[in-house]
Amino acid sequence: MAFERKELLRGVFLNTVRETKFKASMISLRFVVPLTKETAAANALLFPVLLRGCERYPDIGSIRREEESIYDTGISDSVYKRGDNQILEVRMNLLDNQYAIDGMDIAGEATTLLEEVLFHPVTEDGVFRRDYVESEKKMLVDDIRAQVNDKRRYAAMRLVEEMFEGDPFSVSELGTVEDASAVSPAALWTRYQEVFSRARIEIFAVGNLNFEALASRFAQMFSAVSRGEPYALRTSVMRSARGTVKTVYEHQNITQGKLVLGFFTGHSASDGDYPVMQVLNTVYGAGVTSKLFLNVREKLSLCYYCSSAENGQKGYMTVSSGIEFANEKKAADEILLQLDNIKNGVLTEEEISDAKLALIDSVSRVEDSTGSILNWYFSCVMDGTLLTPEEKIERFRSVTADEIVRMARDIQLDTYYFLCGKEEKAK
Repeated sequence: MAFERKELLRGVFLNTVRETKFKASMISLRFVVPLTKETAAANALLFPVLLRGCERYPDIGSIRREEESIYDTGISDSVYKRGDNQILEVRMNLLDNQYAIDGMDIAGEATTLLEEVLFHPVTEDGVFRRDYVESEKKMLVDDIRAQVNDKRRYAAMRLVEEMFEGDPFSVSELGTVEDASAVSPAALWTRYQEVFSRARIEIFAVGNLNFEALASRFAQMFSAVSRGEPYALRTSVMRSARGTVKTVYEHQNITQGKLVLGFFTGHSASDGDYPVMQVLNTVYGAGVTSKLFLNVREKLSLCYYCSSAENGQKGYMTVSSGIEFANEKKAADEILLQLDNIKNGVLTEEEISDAKLALIDSVSRVEDSTGSILNWYFSCVMDGTLLTPEEKIERFRSVTADEIVRMARDIQLDTYYFLCGKEEKAK
């Protein structure tokens, strides 16, 4: 599984991984742009609208029929944030050419369809069709409004908004209802031109493909775009917490409280010692052998769930728990106590070994699918730390208890968020 990377044009990169054990391959185009409140909603609409129709295949039905004719090739899109950047992705899953019973060049035909969708959209009065834009706007608004329905995810999102207030990372990758509703066909067309001109474009191809042919094809595609100065993409990392803990109580008509604590770790994924943080997080709260699971949930029964998660792009860690309202203080105290225990060296070799095994198992499964391979190397490219899964496993194995304790002492509580019932009082 060899990874190669080259720049096709200014700001347009082709990343390839040769892997012959799968019958299907994956091609992904990820447009990396700054995450801002002003552009998030329009960016989130861009690929859904492009996938509604193009000049040659002007509606979803005709695009789907063409996909089916290319051995059921699938084109889909997604949007998410990574650090202070918004990632707009369109990807294709396609059968390898060797399995075409009629000799079809599946990769070539699929790439042609992708080119039609991306570069020749169906238009009306020189911009995107209004009915397509309005339809996708409605679905985006529904998605934004639905975020409040999953209280666990909603609480985690609100913690980030409060913890990173004033920072680009506080912005949702979907934007706001108001901003999504205000997007016009003309404004979205302007966004389209801007994104294709200035985004950092990371093209990934994983599988048994003719990479030289793909490089030539994508270079030809994007050479037709007037590429301007690529966006300056940066992600700020908070190296220490604020002087005082920010405390937020939000009241809703709910029966189970959602307590989320946000910590700054002082470390990011671009640091050479970040595997220590990943082992630390797993010892603390990421799994069924962690201190939070075994103590806060199992031993003391203070919560329905309790787990931690680290974010290496922004250098923070969260602990999320579902609790009875009356258990708020006990649960919070115990969550903090378990972190203090690690800081004070109260951890066993068994805890560390279990954490390493869990991480090693997770990394060992990277090569089980084209999608996980693609995501692995995309993370490497974005973090600037190119490691194979095998190299990462060796990093995990070398982590020591002393390193975990030292890194834990850098972790500071920054934000305390509690989603509670309407009658609950702050404790």
